[in-house]
Amino acid sequence: MPALPWRYLRYLLVPLACCAAGLVIVLGSRGPSAAWIALVLLLLEVSLSFDNAVVNARVLDRLTPGQQRFFLTWGLLIPVFGVRFAGPLLMVALAGGVGVGQALDAALHHPAHYRELLELAQPRILAFGGMFLLMVFLRYFFDEAKTLHWFRPLERRLSAAGRIEALEIALALILLLLLDAALPGELRAEVMIAGVIGLVLQLLSTSLSEAFGDEEQAGARLAAGGGLASLLYLELLDASFSLDGTIGAFAITSDLTLILTGLGLGALFIRSLTLMLSREKALDQLVYLEHGAHYAIGALGLLMLGGIWLHEHAIELPEWLTGLIGIVLLLLSLTDSLRHHRRRSNPEPG
Repeated sequence: MPALPWRYLRYLLVPLACCAAGLVIVLGSRGPSAAWIALVLLLLEVSLSFDNAVVNARVLDRLTPGQQRFFLTWGLLIPVFGVRFAGPLLMVALAGGVGVGQALDAALHHPAHYRELLELAQPRILAFGGMFLLMVFLRYFFDEAKTLHWFRPLERRLSAAGRIEALEIALALILLLLLDAALPGELRAEVMIAGVIGLVLQLLSTSLSEAFGDEEQAGARLAAGGGLASLLYLELLDASFSLDGTIGAFAITSDLTLILTGLGLGALFIRSLTLMLSREKALDQLVYLEHGAHYAIGALGLLMLGGIWLHEHAIELPEWLTGLIGIVLLLLSLTDSLRHHRRRSNPEPG
Protein backbone atom coordinates (compact mmCIF):
# COMPACT_ATOMS: atom_id res chain seq x y z
CA MET A 1 0.00 0.00 0.00
CA PRO A 2 2.77 2.60 0.62
CA ALA A 3 3.69 2.41 -3.06
CA LEU A 4 0.16 3.28 -4.16
CA PRO A 5 0.40 7.07 -3.76
CA TRP A 6 3.73 7.12 -5.63
CA ARG A 7 2.22 5.14 -8.50
CA TYR A 8 -0.52 7.71 -8.77
CA LEU A 9 1.86 10.62 -8.26
CA ARG A 10 3.89 9.78 -11.35
CA TYR A 11 0.95 10.88 -13.50
CA LEU A 12 0.97 14.29 -11.86
CA LEU A 13 4.70 15.03 -11.78
CA VAL A 14 4.84 16.51 -15.30
CA PRO A 15 1.75 18.77 -14.94
CA LEU A 16 2.92 19.91 -11.49
CA ALA A 17 6.34 20.75 -12.95
CA CYS A 18 4.69 22.59 -15.87
CA CYS A 19 2.46 24.54 -13.49
CA ALA A 20 5.43 25.51 -11.35
CA ALA A 21 7.48 26.51 -14.41
CA GLY A 22 4.60 28.52 -15.85
CA LEU A 23 4.06 30.42 -12.60
CA VAL A 24 7.80 31.12 -12.30
CA ILE A 25 7.85 32.50 -15.85
CA VAL A 26 4.87 34.76 -15.10
CA LEU A 27 6.57 35.84 -11.85
CA GLY A 28 9.79 36.73 -13.65
CA SER A 29 8.16 38.52 -16.58
CA ARG A 30 5.06 40.14 -15.02
CA GLY A 31 5.77 40.30 -11.29
CA PRO A 32 4.22 38.85 -8.09
CA SER A 33 0.74 40.29 -8.67
CA ALA A 34 0.40 38.64 -12.10
CA ALA A 35 1.78 35.35 -10.75
CA TRP A 36 -0.80 35.39 -7.95
CA ILE A 37 -3.65 35.97 -10.41
CA ALA A 38 -2.36 33.10 -12.61
CA LEU A 39 -2.28 30.82 -9.54
CA VAL A 40 -5.85 31.78 -8.58
CA LEU A 41 -7.01 31.04 -12.14
CA LEU A 42 -5.21 27.70 -12.09
CA LEU A 43 -6.92 26.70 -8.84
CA LEU A 44 -10.26 27.93 -10.22
CA GLU A 45 -9.92 25.68 -13.26
CA VAL A 46 -8.94 22.64 -11.18
CA SER A 47 -11.80 23.12 -8.70
CA LEU A 48 -14.41 23.60 -11.44
CA SER A 49 -13.18 20.76 -13.66
CA PHE A 50 -12.27 18.06 -11.12
CA ASP A 51 -15.60 16.33 -11.69
CA ASN A 52 -14.99 16.63 -15.42
CA ALA A 53 -11.89 14.46 -15.01
CA VAL A 54 -13.95 11.71 -13.38
CA VAL A 55 -16.51 11.61 -16.20
CA ASN A 56 -13.82 11.92 -18.88
CA ALA A 57 -11.93 8.96 -17.41
CA ARG A 58 -14.92 6.69 -17.96
CA VAL A 59 -15.39 7.83 -21.57
CA LEU A 60 -11.63 7.66 -22.20
CA ASP A 61 -11.73 3.90 -21.65
CA ARG A 62 -13.63 3.57 -24.96
CA LEU A 63 -10.89 5.19 -27.01
CA THR A 64 -8.01 3.49 -28.77
CA PRO A 65 -4.49 4.29 -27.43
CA GLY A 66 -3.91 6.64 -30.36
CA GLN A 67 -7.15 8.53 -29.71
CA GLN A 68 -6.31 8.72 -26.00
CA ARG A 69 -2.94 10.29 -26.84
CA PHE A 70 -4.66 12.78 -29.15
CA PHE A 71 -7.15 13.79 -26.46
CA LEU A 72 -4.44 14.16 -23.82
CA THR A 73 -2.06 16.16 -26.06
CA TRP A 74 -3.40 17.90 -29.15
CA GLY A 75 -6.93 17.68 -27.79
CA LEU A 76 -5.79 20.05 -25.05
CA LEU A 77 -5.59 22.86 -27.61
CA ILE A 78 -9.35 22.69 -28.26
CA PRO A 79 -10.56 23.57 -24.74
CA VAL A 80 -7.63 25.89 -23.99
CA PHE A 81 -7.47 27.94 -27.17
CA GLY A 82 -10.73 27.00 -28.86
CA VAL A 83 -13.07 27.44 -25.90
CA ARG A 84 -11.19 29.98 -23.79
CA PHE A 85 -10.04 32.16 -26.68
CA ALA A 86 -11.72 31.53 -30.04
CA GLY A 87 -15.13 30.56 -28.57
CA PRO A 88 -15.69 33.68 -26.47
CA LEU A 89 -14.18 35.75 -29.28
CA LEU A 90 -16.85 34.49 -31.70
CA MET A 91 -19.64 34.93 -29.13
CA VAL A 92 -18.42 38.45 -28.36
CA ALA A 93 -18.43 39.33 -32.07
CA LEU A 94 -22.00 38.04 -32.46
CA ALA A 95 -23.33 39.67 -29.29
CA GLY A 96 -21.59 42.98 -29.84
CA GLY A 97 -22.41 43.20 -33.54
CA VAL A 98 -18.73 43.59 -34.42
CA GLY A 99 -16.39 41.64 -36.65
CA VAL A 100 -14.11 38.91 -35.31
CA GLY A 101 -11.12 41.12 -36.11
CA GLN A 102 -12.55 43.94 -34.00
CA ALA A 103 -13.29 41.52 -31.17
CA LEU A 104 -9.70 40.23 -31.36
CA ASP A 105 -8.35 43.79 -31.26
CA ALA A 106 -10.48 44.50 -28.19
CA ALA A 107 -9.25 41.29 -26.51
CA LEU A 108 -5.59 42.13 -27.12
CA HIS A 109 -5.54 45.91 -26.71
CA HIS A 110 -8.73 46.95 -24.91
CA PRO A 111 -9.48 44.24 -22.31
CA ALA A 112 -12.02 46.36 -20.43
CA HIS A 113 -14.10 46.83 -23.60
CA TYR A 114 -13.72 43.12 -24.40
CA ARG A 115 -15.06 42.25 -20.97
CA GLU A 116 -18.11 44.45 -21.61
CA LEU A 117 -18.73 42.64 -24.89
CA LEU A 118 -18.30 39.28 -23.16
CA GLU A 119 -20.98 40.22 -20.64
CA LEU A 120 -23.37 40.79 -23.56
CA ALA A 121 -22.64 37.26 -24.78
CA GLN A 122 -22.82 35.72 -21.30
CA PRO A 123 -26.52 34.62 -21.40
CA ARG A 124 -25.96 32.62 -24.62
CA ILE A 125 -22.79 31.05 -23.28
CA LEU A 126 -24.44 30.04 -20.00
CA ALA A 127 -27.56 28.73 -21.74
CA PHE A 128 -25.53 26.51 -24.08
CA GLY A 129 -23.21 25.15 -21.38
CA GLY A 130 -25.94 24.82 -18.75
CA MET A 131 -28.27 22.78 -20.97
CA PHE A 132 -25.42 20.56 -22.19
CA LEU A 133 -24.32 19.74 -18.63
CA LEU A 134 -27.89 19.34 -17.37
CA MET A 135 -28.52 16.74 -20.07
CA VAL A 136 -25.32 14.89 -19.07
CA PHE A 137 -26.70 14.69 -15.52
CA LEU A 138 -30.23 13.66 -16.51
CA ARG A 139 -29.18 11.00 -19.03
CA TYR A 140 -26.86 9.39 -16.49
CA PHE A 141 -29.53 8.92 -13.83
CA PHE A 142 -32.61 8.39 -16.06
CA ASP A 143 -31.38 4.94 -17.03
CA GLU A 144 -33.58 1.92 -16.31
CA ALA A 145 -30.59 -0.43 -16.73
CA LYS A 146 -28.71 1.27 -13.90
CA THR A 147 -28.35 -1.04 -10.90
CA LEU A 148 -25.66 0.63 -8.77
CA HIS A 149 -27.09 3.53 -6.75
CA TRP A 150 -25.47 5.93 -4.30
CA PHE A 151 -28.49 7.86 -2.92
CA ARG A 152 -30.76 4.85 -3.33
CA PRO A 153 -34.21 6.36 -2.59
CA LEU A 154 -33.67 9.12 -5.18
CA GLU A 155 -31.68 7.22 -7.79
CA ARG A 156 -33.98 4.19 -7.84
CA ARG A 157 -36.89 6.48 -8.69
CA LEU A 158 -34.89 8.28 -11.37
CA SER A 159 -33.79 4.96 -12.83
CA ALA A 160 -37.38 3.70 -12.88
CA ALA A 161 -38.49 6.94 -14.54
CA GLY A 162 -36.00 6.15 -17.29
CA ARG A 163 -38.52 3.66 -18.68
CA ILE A 164 -40.46 6.65 -20.01
CA GLU A 165 -38.80 7.45 -23.30
CA ALA A 166 -37.28 10.94 -23.67
CA LEU A 167 -38.51 12.04 -20.21
CA GLU A 168 -35.15 13.69 -19.47
CA ILE A 169 -35.41 15.74 -22.67
CA ALA A 170 -38.90 16.91 -21.72
CA LEU A 171 -37.75 17.93 -18.22
CA ALA A 172 -34.76 19.85 -19.58
CA LEU A 173 -36.93 21.69 -22.12
CA ILE A 174 -39.55 22.53 -19.48
CA LEU A 175 -36.83 24.01 -17.29
CA LEU A 176 -35.50 26.02 -20.23
CA LEU A 177 -39.02 27.30 -21.02
CA LEU A 178 -39.56 28.36 -17.39
CA LEU A 179 -36.22 30.17 -17.39
CA ASP A 180 -37.01 31.81 -20.71
CA ALA A 181 -40.37 33.05 -19.45
CA ALA A 182 -38.67 34.77 -16.50
CA LEU A 183 -36.25 36.72 -18.73
CA PRO A 184 -36.73 40.08 -20.46
CA GLY A 185 -38.21 39.84 -23.95
CA GLU A 186 -35.00 40.82 -25.77
CA LEU A 187 -33.10 37.86 -24.26
CA ARG A 188 -35.66 35.10 -24.72
CA ALA A 189 -34.95 34.12 -28.31
CA GLU A 190 -31.16 34.15 -27.78
CA VAL A 191 -31.29 32.05 -24.62
CA MET A 192 -33.78 29.59 -26.11
CA ILE A 193 -31.73 29.03 -29.28
CA ALA A 194 -28.44 28.64 -27.37
CA GLY A 195 -30.04 26.25 -24.85
CA VAL A 196 -31.62 24.07 -27.55
CA ILE A 197 -28.28 23.91 -29.41
CA GLY A 198 -26.59 22.71 -26.21
CA LEU A 199 -29.28 20.06 -25.68
CA VAL A 200 -29.14 18.83 -29.30
CA LEU A 201 -25.34 18.61 -29.33
CA GLN A 202 -25.35 16.59 -26.12
CA LEU A 203 -27.95 14.18 -27.50
CA LEU A 204 -26.17 13.88 -30.82
CA SER A 205 -22.71 13.28 -29.38
CA THR A 206 -23.81 10.68 -26.80
CA SER A 207 -26.12 8.93 -29.28
CA LEU A 208 -23.28 8.56 -31.77
CA SER A 209 -21.02 7.24 -29.05
CA GLU A 210 -23.63 4.73 -27.84
CA ALA A 211 -24.41 3.61 -31.39
CA PHE A 212 -20.84 2.32 -31.72
CA GLY A 213 -20.44 1.51 -28.05
CA ASP A 214 -20.08 -2.29 -28.24
CA GLU A 215 -16.65 -2.13 -29.81
CA GLU A 216 -15.61 -5.73 -29.19
CA GLN A 217 -18.50 -7.12 -31.24
CA ALA A 218 -18.82 -4.35 -33.80
CA GLY A 219 -15.44 -4.91 -35.47
CA ALA A 220 -12.52 -2.63 -36.11
CA ARG A 221 -14.36 -0.13 -38.29
CA LEU A 222 -17.17 0.44 -35.83
CA ALA A 223 -14.70 0.53 -32.95
CA ALA A 224 -12.90 3.39 -34.65
CA GLY A 225 -16.22 5.13 -35.24
CA GLY A 226 -17.20 4.65 -31.60
CA GLY A 227 -13.85 6.03 -30.50
CA LEU A 228 -14.23 9.09 -32.69
CA ALA A 229 -17.75 9.68 -31.40
CA SER A 230 -16.51 9.36 -27.81
CA LEU A 231 -13.65 11.74 -28.62
CA LEU A 232 -16.17 14.27 -29.96
CA TYR A 233 -18.26 13.88 -26.81
CA LEU A 234 -15.19 14.41 -24.61
CA GLU A 235 -14.29 17.63 -26.42
CA LEU A 236 -17.87 18.96 -26.19
CA LEU A 237 -18.02 18.07 -22.49
CA ASP A 238 -14.68 19.79 -21.93
CA ALA A 239 -15.96 22.83 -23.79
CA SER A 240 -19.09 23.06 -21.62
CA PHE A 241 -17.05 22.90 -18.43
CA SER A 242 -14.61 25.48 -19.77
CA LEU A 243 -17.33 28.02 -20.56
CA ASP A 244 -18.16 28.63 -16.91
CA GLY A 245 -14.49 28.88 -15.95
CA THR A 246 -13.83 31.35 -18.77
CA ILE A 247 -16.59 33.70 -17.66
CA GLY A 248 -15.41 33.43 -14.05
CA ALA A 249 -11.85 34.17 -15.12
CA PHE A 250 -12.89 37.50 -16.64
CA ALA A 251 -14.43 38.41 -13.29
CA ILE A 252 -10.93 38.05 -11.81
CA THR A 253 -8.89 39.73 -14.55
CA SER A 254 -9.30 41.11 -18.06
CA ASP A 255 -5.75 40.16 -19.04
CA LEU A 256 -6.21 37.52 -21.75
CA THR A 257 -2.61 36.31 -21.46
CA LEU A 258 -3.00 35.55 -17.77
CA ILE A 259 -6.37 33.87 -18.38
CA LEU A 260 -4.92 31.57 -21.03
CA THR A 261 -1.90 30.81 -18.83
CA GLY A 262 -3.78 30.07 -15.61
CA LEU A 263 -6.67 28.13 -17.14
CA GLY A 264 -4.36 26.35 -19.59
CA LEU A 265 -2.13 25.08 -16.78
CA GLY A 266 -5.20 23.99 -14.84
CA ALA A 267 -6.53 22.13 -17.90
CA LEU A 268 -3.17 20.34 -18.24
CA PHE A 269 -3.42 19.17 -14.64
CA ILE A 270 -6.99 17.93 -15.16
CA ARG A 271 -5.89 16.03 -18.30
CA SER A 272 -3.25 14.14 -16.32
CA LEU A 273 -5.74 13.40 -13.55
CA THR A 274 -8.09 11.98 -16.19
CA LEU A 275 -5.31 9.73 -17.48
CA MET A 276 -4.51 8.54 -13.95
CA LEU A 277 -8.13 7.60 -13.22
CA SER A 278 -8.42 5.78 -16.56
CA ARG A 279 -5.10 3.88 -16.56
CA GLU A 280 -5.34 2.83 -12.90
CA LYS A 281 -9.01 1.78 -13.28
CA ALA A 282 -9.73 3.79 -10.15
CA LEU A 283 -13.43 4.14 -10.99
CA ASP A 284 -13.87 0.36 -10.82
CA GLN A 285 -12.88 0.52 -7.15
CA LEU A 286 -14.29 3.94 -6.25
CA VAL A 287 -17.75 2.96 -7.42
CA TYR A 288 -19.66 6.05 -6.24
CA LEU A 289 -17.18 8.63 -7.51
CA GLU A 290 -18.87 8.76 -10.90
CA HIS A 291 -22.21 9.40 -9.18
CA GLY A 292 -20.73 12.29 -7.22
CA ALA A 293 -19.22 13.74 -10.40
CA HIS A 294 -22.59 13.67 -12.17
CA TYR A 295 -24.34 15.31 -9.22
CA ALA A 296 -21.67 18.03 -9.41
CA ILE A 297 -22.27 18.32 -13.16
CA GLY A 298 -26.01 18.71 -12.57
CA ALA A 299 -25.38 21.37 -9.92
CA LEU A 300 -23.05 23.26 -12.27
CA GLY A 301 -25.58 23.08 -15.11
CA LEU A 302 -28.36 24.45 -12.89
CA LEU A 303 -26.10 27.20 -11.55
CA MET A 304 -25.18 28.23 -15.09
CA LEU A 305 -28.84 28.40 -16.11
CA GLY A 306 -29.84 30.14 -12.89
CA GLY A 307 -26.93 32.53 -13.37
CA ILE A 308 -28.66 33.98 -16.46
CA TRP A 309 -31.66 35.10 -14.37
CA LEU A 310 -29.46 36.24 -11.48
CA HIS A 311 -27.25 38.28 -13.82
CA GLU A 312 -30.31 40.15 -15.06
CA HIS A 313 -31.03 41.11 -11.44
CA ALA A 314 -27.42 42.22 -10.81
CA ILE A 315 -26.65 39.17 -8.65
CA GLU A 316 -23.42 37.31 -9.35
CA LEU A 317 -22.64 33.90 -7.86
CA PRO A 318 -18.99 33.68 -6.74
CA GLU A 319 -16.95 31.12 -8.66
CA TRP A 320 -15.62 29.61 -5.44
CA LEU A 321 -19.17 28.55 -4.54
CA THR A 322 -19.51 26.55 -7.78
CA GLY A 323 -16.17 24.87 -7.21
CA LEU A 324 -16.92 24.19 -3.54
CA ILE A 325 -20.21 22.41 -4.34
CA GLY A 326 -18.45 20.11 -6.78
CA ILE A 327 -15.59 19.33 -4.40
CA VAL A 328 -17.96 18.57 -1.50
CA LEU A 329 -20.03 16.18 -3.62
CA LEU A 330 -16.90 14.45 -4.89
CA LEU A 331 -15.46 14.12 -1.37
CA LEU A 332 -18.72 12.62 -0.09
CA SER A 333 -18.84 10.11 -2.95
CA LEU A 334 -15.14 9.31 -2.47
CA THR A 335 -15.66 8.65 1.25
CA ASP A 336 -18.61 6.33 0.59
CA SER A 337 -16.68 4.61 -2.20
CA LEU A 338 -13.74 3.87 0.10
CA ARG A 339 -16.12 2.60 2.79
CA HIS A 340 -17.83 0.36 0.21
CA HIS A 341 -14.46 -0.93 -1.04
CA ARG A 342 -13.34 -1.79 2.52
CA ARG A 343 -16.56 -3.68 3.18
CA ARG A 344 -16.13 -5.74 0.02
CA SER A 345 -12.43 -6.39 0.71
CA ASN A 346 -13.03 -7.38 4.35
CA PRO A 347 -16.52 -8.90 4.58
CA GLU A 348 -17.89 -9.44 8.05
CA PRO A 349 -18.18 -13.07 9.19
CA GLY A 350 -21.60 -14.54 8.47
